[in-house]
Amino acid sequence: MVNTRAQKDKILIRWAINSPIEWQKANKKGFIITRTTVLRDGIILPKPEKTLLTLKPLVPEPLDSWLDLVQKDSNAAIIAQSIYGESFEVTAAKEGELSKIVNMADELDQRYTFALYAADMSFEGAVKAGWGFVDTNVKKNEVYAYQVSVFENPKVKESSYVIGLKDYSVLPAPTDFIAVPDDKKVILSWDYETFKRIYTSFMVEKSSDGISYAPISNTALVNLNDKEDHPSKTMYYVDTLSVNDKIYHYRLYGITSFGEKGEVTKPITVKGVDAVVTSARLIDYTIVNSNEVNLEWDYPKESESFIQGYEINLADNDKGPYKVVSKIIPPSQRKLNYKEDLFPSNYFTISVVGKNNQRLTSQSMLVQPVDSIPPAKPIGLEGIIDSLGTVKLKWKPNQEKDLRGYRILKANNADEEFVDIYHKSYVGTTYKDSVSLKMTNGKVYYRIAAEDMRFNISEPSDVLVLDKPDKIPPAAPIFKDYVNKDGKVHLEWIRSYSEDVVGYSLRRREKGQEKWLEIKQINDTIQEFTDDRVENKKTYQYAILAKDRSNNWSSLDHSTITIQVLDFTPVKVISFLQGIPDRENKKITLTWDYNKNKDKINSLSIYKNVKGAPPTLWKELNSDVFTIEDKNLKINMEYEYHVVPSLQSSNPAKEEVLTVVY
Repeated sequence: MVNTRAQKDKILIRWAINSPIEWQKANKKGFIITRTTVLRDGIILPKPEKTLLTLKPLVPEPLDSWLDLVQKDSNAAIIAQSIYGESFEVTAAKEGELSKIVNMADELDQRYTFALYAADMSFEGAVKAGWGFVDTNVKKNEVYAYQVSVFENPKVKESSYVIGLKDYSVLPAPTDFIAVPDDKKVILSWDYETFKRIYTSFMVEKSSDGISYAPISNTALVNLNDKEDHPSKTMYYVDTLSVNDKIYHYRLYGITSFGEKGEVTKPITVKGVDAVVTSARLIDYTIVNSNEVNLEWDYPKESESFIQGYEINLADNDKGPYKVVSKIIPPSQRKLNYKEDLFPSNYFTISVVGKNNQRLTSQSMLVQPVDSIPPAKPIGLEGIIDSLGTVKLKWKPNQEKDLRGYRILKANNADEEFVDIYHKSYVGTTYKDSVSLKMTNGKVYYRIAAEDMRFNISEPSDVLVLDKPDKIPPAAPIFKDYVNKDGKVHLEWIRSYSEDVVGYSLRRREKGQEKWLEIKQINDTIQEFTDDRVENKKTYQYAILAKDRSNNWSSLDHSTITIQVLDFTPVKVISFLQGIPDRENKKITLTWDYNKNKDKINSLSIYKNVKGAPPTLWKELNSDVFTIEDKNLKINMEYEYHVVPSLQSSNPAKEEVLTVVY
């Protein structure tokens, strides 16, 4: 890696290898520097001019030539020791010294690490070691590319840097140079992040008169806390003072890796401040009301000149955390009226603030105001009940500082007294409860009340009414009466007494079958139905079911009835009946026919009488006879014929009467 620095009439070059082993080899093989002129008068040269600056590879100068330099430059001595020393071992390291920070894996790492560090501190030593070069044969109108490589060692990649005399600039003064006074010491700090790529070290100079300045240390100051993952933004130095009441002057400049000193900052002045050694003591308090208290403390009057004043701190428990609740109170003041929201239990402390902003804090004092004011009425109570009966409640939090929690109140009916179901203050603004879905109450009622640390309980919140998921079937309707007449079944029932019934279903099945057939959907006001779609002599089962708003159906256990249909109404079988008198042949011819698709006919009986006389059986005929002649007649008589079919189903057949005048 190569770094360069342009000065007014020369260019300084520094380089380093990032491998300890290759660094050691390169010190023996030497370094080659090639300069290529790439611009002249701002124009890129079509054919760059290459010059070899090292007639022979640069290697460390012989040890004897180092003697004068190491006498005056300790960093040059470190470089010489790292190159020529038989051993290189850092011993007797004290905590905080450089040797403890640097990674000392082995002796070679020690040589390499300290050599590179010392070379950054001494450019003259770096040149003597063959790690630096000064090029004086340069022109202001040219720009050069310097390339450094290790002689006959392709394993180490060469590196280049482009620079010209036009790149010269004045080295800036460090910024944000400030001093923080303390007891017989001062903490100096400055911006490190901005200048760490310009300066490798810094020097602080000190003066007691503002005219004559001297360095505060024999060696330049180096930041050893800068890491890649946690880069330092500020650099610090602590200087000790002999007395506190004397003004001292400080100024600062940076030093580059080429040994150049940067511009000096403007001087800053500071003097030490006496440390705070005596704390104030809270001695009494008077409670004015629930949100106001008068505090009183004690502090030696002779120490007032050493402090800025006092600060009052407050917490709701002895361990804190404490919060500053006052501005800085003048040193002569000994009382304070505190008017803010107080906790149920208040722990006050007082801090003495020194002129160096040092704080010395007292023991705490407990202040408990009388509190008989309950919290505000809770608002925003809402909730939901899921299909399993789990209740989830939530509400808006109260704003009281002394809030202990909430009382959860519940009732199962509107006229029932609310019961505290948690039995103590509940902390939080959500609550989970459960309700039985088998109980007949369709609603559940909730309220909450806030409770403070003094056990004052607020007015309960508005009542929250939640509808329970309806899993309870309605009460079953029951049959009250039935009439089996004329081949019809007339049913009457008593409605369900459940309030949420929205309708009924009347169902029927033949006895012995499993599946029910709905024959009628009925609203809640109808209580009777006539079924005329039945067959004679069959046995039917009827069921009446009630449905509620949640589609729950009532039980069938007591809502069924079994009826056998018995129809004695004569069946009209004869569709045609005619009697034709024939006086010439002295006979009456009877003709008839039967209805199609009716019951099968076994036989036919014909009864005869003179009108006004009782009928007597005249003929018994088979079902396949459809006409007959009657010759037993008298003139001018009116005869009645009673035709009665006999059915195979044993149902009664309707008698047909025919009157014939002969």
